[in-house]
Amino acid sequence: MAKDYYAILGVSRGASDEEIKKAYRSLAMQYHPDRNLGKEEWANEKFKEINEAFGVLGNPEKRRQYDQFGTTGNASDIFGNAATNTTFNDLMKDFSGSGLGFDFLDKIFGEALKNRNFAFRVYHYGGGSPGGVNLGDLFQQAQRQQQHNVPSTDTVNYEITISSKEAKKGLEKILVRNSHQLKVKIPKKIKNGTKIRLTNALQTTDGKSGDIIISVLVKDM
Repeated sequence: MAKDYYAILGVSRGASDEEIKKAYRSLAMQYHPDRNLGKEEWANEKFKEINEAFGVLGNPEKRRQYDQFGTTGNASDIFGNAATNTTFNDLMKDFSGSGLGFDFLDKIFGEALKNRNFAFRVYHYGGGSPGGVNLGDLFQQAQRQQQHNVPSTDTVNYEITISSKEAKKGLEKILVRNSHQLKVKIPKKIKNGTKIRLTNALQTTDGKSGDIIISVLVKDM
């Protein structure tokens, strides 16, 4: 099942952008490993989880997609949007002001940091990052590189057949792939042959980057 990002951040589905940001920053301080001595691995996983949730819910476009399709993201999505990236940099101020370290972030974002000549353990807010690297730019470059390396076979196609009556009213369908379920919301008055893209849904079903594209066939039954 797709993760419930609202539950992870402890907010309602109708929460405002400000409420979501506030919840994220509060939980990030709570789950910082320096405040969970003896439970660092658990804290790392919780921190990664809330970053993944905020990377989606803090981005209006990704939030709309999530609300409609229930697809998931990854922790470094937080750097793909100006609002979430800014909030993360504000969080670094919180860590610095509270005397909390940044070392653990190398584990959280390790995959995206590969070959980027950057490490959080030597980053200090206010002093800038080594070589003047901008965190948002750093991760956007990493994401572009990852997307460039994803072969075209990582796009999977499915067909869903619905009746004209269902097409008129709209409905939800469950797509099952590799024992994982994805909730697909079919909007009202959808036309025959319309394609719905579930961006990065293969991260949930296959554990790798890639989209699922669903062709909706409308037939009289």
